[in-house]
Amino acid sequence: MALCLLSPGQGSQSPDMLARLAADPATAGTLATLAPLAGDEALRVAADPARCFANRHAQPLLCLYALAVGAALSAEGVEAALVAGYSVGELAAYGLAGALPAAAVLRAAAARAQAMDDCAPADSGMLAVRGVAIGEIEALAAAHGVDVAICNGDEHAVLAGPQCALDALATTLAAQRGAHVVSLPIGVPAHSRWLQPAVAPFAATLAALPWQRGALPVLAGVSAEPVRAPERAVETLSRQLAATIDWARVLDVAVEMGTTVFFEVGPGNALARMARERHPGLPARALADFASVAGAAAWLRRQLA
Repeated sequence: MALCLLSPGQGSQSPDMLARLAADPATAGTLATLAPLAGDEALRVAADPARCFANRHAQPLLCLYALAVGAALSAEGVEAALVAGYSVGELAAYGLAGALPAAAVLRAAAARAQAMDDCAPADSGMLAVRGVAIGEIEALAAAHGVDVAICNGDEHAVLAGPQCALDALATTLAAQRGAHVVSLPIGVPAHSRWLQPAVAPFAATLAALPWQRGALPVLAGVSAEPVRAPERAVETLSRQLAATIDWARVLDVAVEMGTTVFFEVGPGNALARMARERHPGLPARALADFASVAGAAAWLRRQLA
């Protein structure tokens, strides 16, 4: 049996997310050690509904959460064979895989957010769409001047672009196609053409990090290829800022590589739900489904036995 850890991106955070880790003996120590590396006020910012969704705070906080949970699972004897991350979660995935130390991941997360904020146009955002064939979503997105940022499945995508264009498209999709649309609490058009100026600065940041070879493979969001080499990690991590992520393909490749269990290490369970939808025959859970890390680890050990 083989475990694939899933590290989420923005939208999964909540003001109580780090309080939960601080109250769990399995994660409290690691959280206390790592939190200062995510910013002097990381714990207070995470608990503030007005700030925890801001791009510059959200990205380091989500990486902090994933790294603390990953360390706790490892201490409980749970070891993964593969790691995948959704958007900024892919950066955290390299920490979970052992390719980057936690401090480097958190520094890079802050730099990633800054690079995106520096070039993101005002009044832009992201929109989740369900219930319409992906080909039709792509065509309507192009007609409205927005990009498909993430492909989550055959009828599920996330779009990015100017907020006015997203609002107009949301009305069309809901009224004329019966789609379920949700405006995401993300103020930058991630994984779209508008962030192309952020790619080179972030690549330079990544290239300067203390990469370690011989780690677990990480599935690149832009290509679903398993990545181990630092040079390839730098290229795919930076390119994804302005390119579509094919998350559906990432899940498929994980299964092709032998994954039999998915586990999400973030504060929500959206990735676990998507894994179950895509591969209903495989167990897929999230820490959010359990009362404690110890409970989650016990479940994982049973699945992997």
